[in-house]
Amino acid sequence: KVRFAQVNLNDRLPEIGLFDVIFLRNVMIYFSDDTKRDVVARVLSKLKPGGHFCIGHSESLNDITTEVETLSPSIYRKP
Repeated sequence: KVRFAQVNLNDRLPEIGLFDVIFLRNVMIYFSDDTKRDVVARVLSKLKPGGHFCIGHSESLNDITTEVETLSPSIYRKP
């Protein structure tokens, strides 16, 4: 089952359940580091354990979160 949702990342995320994979590509380049930390924490709270988090190739989670493990430069896994 696939579910698409449009949300404002600066607001509290709606109770839409937990996801196996979340794509947040080419979005964080527009945010300050503090906003990145807040957004990533909110988004990762919606990711199931073992789920994958995909970001853009020009983005990084260095100094943003330690909540996920790196699988490749833009693909992470929540333990």
